[in-house]
Amino acid sequence: MGDSLDVSDYLRRLSLRMLKLETEPIQLGHQQAVDQSSESKVGQYPTSMLQQQTSCDQQSLCIQVDTKLQEMPPNEHLLDQVPPRSQKKLCMDDRLSDLPDTILHHIMSLLSAQEVARTCILSKRWKELSASAPCLDICVDKFGMDRVRFSEFVAHLLLSRAPNSLHTFRLHSFAIDHASSWINRAIELKAQVLEFTEYIRWESFYLDPQLMAFASQYLKCLKLTNVTLDSNAFEPLNHACPALENLQLSQCFLEVPEICSASLKKLDIMECSLLMNLQIQTPRLVSLRFRCLQYKCSSCSRYPVITAAVTLCDLPNAENIDLSCSGRQVTFGREIQKFPMYGKLTSISLGEWCLSDKFSRLFCLLRHSPELKELTLKLEVERQDHNGEDEIRLMVGRSFSAENLKKVTICCAEGDARAAMLGNMFRANATSLKEMHIKHY
Repeated sequence: MGDSLDVSDYLRRLSLRMLKLETEPIQLGHQQAVDQSSESKVGQYPTSMLQQQTSCDQQSLCIQVDTKLQEMPPNEHLLDQVPPRSQKKLCMDDRLSDLPDTILHHIMSLLSAQEVARTCILSKRWKELSASAPCLDICVDKFGMDRVRFSEFVAHLLLSRAPNSLHTFRLHSFAIDHASSWINRAIELKAQVLEFTEYIRWESFYLDPQLMAFASQYLKCLKLTNVTLDSNAFEPLNHACPALENLQLSQCFLEVPEICSASLKKLDIMECSLLMNLQIQTPRLVSLRFRCLQYKCSSCSRYPVITAAVTLCDLPNAENIDLSCSGRQVTFGREIQKFPMYGKLTSISLGEWCLSDKFSRLFCLLRHSPELKELTLKLEVERQDHNGEDEIRLMVGRSFSAENLKKVTICCAEGDARAAMLGNMFRANATSLKEMHIKHY
């Protein structure tokens, strides 16, 4: 009974639409006359009369539709009355498949890997399109965290790939040993963008250099989250990835002595744990962000706390640097005493570390950054000496040169007396200073 009501309602609405289209030519024929007289005539009638007339027109149209439906033989549908040629065109009109492969591949790049795989049942062409989709976005969440089904799907998906067809590979996994092999397979397929995320609430995933190698002349962007990288796994990124320009490491454990890629332009090291001292020497680097953990989590308690130092060597092309890691020791290469290391640097963000050793690191950076325009200082929230009396005494009478510095922002806890003294010091030495802001956490 419900199905017959649905069909009748559908036919009724469809007939209303057809009748409306049939009456439109008549209405259009008199449109000019109606437009000329409508403004003068409408005002002569009350609103209730106009609403009543509209209701009568709709009721009359409904009666015509019901009459036509009653005249139709049982089991006969309105679409059966469409001429054969029009009916064939209606059924064969697949506009989506008429689009070129490049556009369909772009649409597929917005879908998950599961959704892309489902399109292969449509036709042989769609099967080929899904096998050569340039973007694969695979997430274990889509499988309800079922690692067995997830592993089977990913393994079959990568084996059925067309050779040399992959541009972007995103993998969100959860404690699956095969992930290293899957990453290696994506590199073999010449992926240019590779993103791997281990389930963030689980322990970090060890990227086994015996099962994978980052060596690739096509890899341009690499993003890793919650992984453990040792020097053997990282070494190819320094010397065997000539196209690598963007490297982003988040919540990782790094046992890496140096980052020295000659092609790298953007480097982000966010909330990572350094298991040894790290030296950064990337001559083409434009943007560097190095931020430490702002809080301690229970999952990190099983790892030893290691305060490793970061050494910055010559970065002649760096324009933006963020070193707002409070508990990290940052040093500079010996060559900083010979020539400006940061000749193009215009914006820098520094942590508490820059005030140590009688502000020597802060003054060193200012001295070797002649084009610096914006400076942000992020002071620690928790301090034993909250008033910083010793540091305040050191600020008195200090001088430095910062000819192009125009904006200074100091972020600190409310009541930190160092902020006002730092502000006075910058006002006295930065001759071009236009903005001074003190923000409280």
